[in-house]
Amino acid sequence: MSWEQLRSIALQDRAYREFWASQPPQACPNDGTPLEQGPDGSLFCRMGDYSYPRDGDPAAMGGM
Repeated sequence: MSWEQLRSIALQDRAYREFWASQPPQACPNDGTPLEQGPDGSLFCRMGDYSYPRDGDPAAMGGM
């Protein structure tokens, strides 16, 4: 494997991480249930105290 291939892998990984960090979550990170949309347009977990974007810190969500 060459240095250019390793660089390409690192750049692709960065692009994937940036893309997924910019997407709203599809499920509650606490229990995996689908998020529901609130009257103000935010996403919330009915069974927990999770609300996006209030609790949606991308650095904490993706391990980045």
